[in-house]
Amino acid sequence: MDYLAYGNKTNPHNIVFFIHGYKSSMADMSDYAVTLSALLPDSLIVTPQSDKTHKNSAIREWYDVSDYDIERKRRNPETPLDEIIDIYDRAGEQLEKCALKMNNFIDVINKDYSLTDCNIYIIGFSQGAMLALWTALSRKQSIGGCFMFSGVVAGHTLLAQNIHSRPQIFMLHGEDDTTVQYKTLDFSMNWLTKHNLEVEVVRYPDTAHRITENELKFAAGIIASQRIIKVKQ
Repeated sequence: MDYLAYGNKTNPHNIVFFIHGYKSSMADMSDYAVTLSALLPDSLIVTPQSDKTHKNSAIREWYDVSDYDIERKRRNPETPLDEIIDIYDRAGEQLEKCALKMNNFIDVINKDYSLTDCNIYIIGFSQGAMLALWTALSRKQSIGGCFMFSGVVAGHTLLAQNIHSRPQIFMLHGEDDTTVQYKTLDFSMNWLTKHNLEVEVVRYPDTAHRITENELKFAAGIIASQRIIKVKQ
């Protein structure tokens, strides 16, 4: 798996994996990774790139949404919530395969540093957020935290059978998001809670489907604060 790395590459205290979304690439994550590395100078920031291309090699996807939603109903505000969730649920098998590959990738990167899983964090945006959750929950040991930017619990039926650890989950979502619709947020929160996961939800008014500086600062603040707690222990 191709990737770019930022920040502390010598002796990082944490490794943060930042997963791109649909029709995106590791290059698209560059500015965000640079910002995050400035906020977390003792962390290594890794932006993996999907091997699956979308129309051309510069644009990537973790799975093809059109396989399940040719009419793009998931983005239509008039589509009932249950139907939207059902569309995302059909991605379970592909997400399961992607999560296995991502966890293997995490182990390869961490081989040079031998950090414990509590020092590993995963951030994902949009489709990358869905993969981030799958990767975190299907991993054998709990990571430090999983941050879902504009995501939804996708493939929830199969995911329920693949929960092997329960790290803290943070869901950050813009209230004007019509791509991964904001109205899916409560479903995701309730599903995670039902499966005994600790979840914190942050809602952003007047924010559409994009990564914001506030989200990056929030994630960096949580990661930095957890380091302080670990040092005190």
